[in-house]
Amino acid sequence: MTYTSLLKCWIESGQNRAASRAEDIVNLMHQRYNDGHEECKPDTLLYNVAMNALAKSKEPYTAERSEALLNRMLDAYNAGDTDLTPTTQSFSTAILAWARTNDLKGAQKAEELLQTMHQLDKSGVKSVAPNKICYTTCILAWKNSNCKDAGRRADDLLQKMEGSEKKGLNYLKPNAISYTNAMEAWIKSRHPHALKRAEAIMDHMMNRAHYDPESAPSTLSFNVLMKAIQHSSLPLKYERAEELLNQMKSMQELGNGRAKPSIVTYNAFFSACAMTEGDTDDKINAFSVVLNALIELQDMDHLHPDTYTWPAVWKACENLLDIERDMTWINRIFELTIKSGHINELLFNNMRRYLPEQYLQSKLKTKTPLNQLTVRDLPNEWTRHAKLGRDQTRRPSNNRSKDVRRKQHSSF
Repeated sequence: MTYTSLLKCWIESGQNRAASRAEDIVNLMHQRYNDGHEECKPDTLLYNVAMNALAKSKEPYTAERSEALLNRMLDAYNAGDTDLTPTTQSFSTAILAWARTNDLKGAQKAEELLQTMHQLDKSGVKSVAPNKICYTTCILAWKNSNCKDAGRRADDLLQKMEGSEKKGLNYLKPNAISYTNAMEAWIKSRHPHALKRAEAIMDHMMNRAHYDPESAPSTLSFNVLMKAIQHSSLPLKYERAEELLNQMKSMQELGNGRAKPSIVTYNAFFSACAMTEGDTDDKINAFSVVLNALIELQDMDHLHPDTYTWPAVWKACENLLDIERDMTWINRIFELTIKSGHINELLFNNMRRYLPEQYLQSKLKTKTPLNQLTVRDLPNEWTRHAKLGRDQTRRPSNNRSKDVRRKQHSSF
C-alpha cells in the first residue's frame, strides 16, 4: 500500500514523467518482491493506478505502454497469481488510453479490448465484465478517430448496449454521455447525413428520458447538435439553430435545468447562424436573430459574453452583412464589442481585416496605419477582460501608442 500511495502522489503532483515514474515503481516492486520482500508484492490496485497515470499522460506511446501493463497482469493471472487479477477498471483504463490517441488505430484497439473483455467474461473471469463506461469510452475512441465511418461504428456500439439492456443487463445500458459521444462521432465523420443522424439520436434520447432519466439530453448534448447544424449542408442554418435554442429555453422554463443554455450554447448558436446561406433577406434575417440573441445574452445575470463570443459574432457580421449597406448594424456590434473589453490579438486582427481602415482610425482617434498597431496599442477599456499573452502589462511601444490611448480616453 505504501508504494501504491507513492504512485498516486506522483500522478496527482502533475510533474513531468509521472507516467514513466509509475512504470518504474511497478518494476521496482517486482524486483524487490523477487529479492524476498513479501510486503512489496505488486497487486491489481498498483497496476490500475499505474495504468491510469499512463492514460492521462502526454508522454509518447502511453496507450501501448498501458496495454503492456494490462497484458502483464493477464500473464501473471493466467500463471496463477490471483493478486494480479485484472478488473473491469484495468480494461477500461487501457481503452481510455487508446481513445486518447485520436486516431483510427486507437479506436480499433479500444474495441478489440472490449471484445477481449466479453471473451474473458464468458470464460469465467467475471472480474472483467464490461460495463457502460467501457462501451462509452469505445464510442469516444471512434469520435476521436477522425474516421469517415466513425458515426456508424458508434451507432453499432449503441445498438449493442441497448440490446444488452433489453436482455436485463442494465449495467450496459447507454446514458446521455454515450449518446452524446455518438452524436459527435457523426459530426466529426463529416458524413453528409451527420445532422440527420445526430437529430435522430437526440430524438431517441428525449423519448428514452420519459422512462430513463440517465438518457435525458444535457446542455452538452444540445451544444453538440448545435455544432452539427453549423457544419451541415442546411442552407438556412439560423432557423434550425434558433429552434434548438428556443427548445432549450423552454425546457429550462419548465424546470429542466439539465439542458439549460450555457455560454458555449450561445457561442455555438452564433457560429451556426454565421454559416447561413441564401439571398440577402435570408442573411439579414439570420443576423437579426444573432443580434437579438446577443442583446438577450447581455441582459442575463448568470451568463456573459466571453472571449469566444465576439469572434463568432464578428464572423456573422462578415458573412451576413454588407459593409456599406449595413454599417449601422456593424457599428452597433462594434460598440457592444469594445464595451465588453474582450478584444484580444486574434479578434483585433479579424476586425481590422474586415472593417474599413478609416472607420477604425476614427474610433481610435489616430491616423496611424492599422498595420502598425498591435492589440497593446488599444485603449484599456477595449482589452480589459482579454488575455494578451504572457506579458499582461500594457506597455506603449512608442509615443504614438500613448497618443492613441490619450485621445481615446478623452472621448469618453
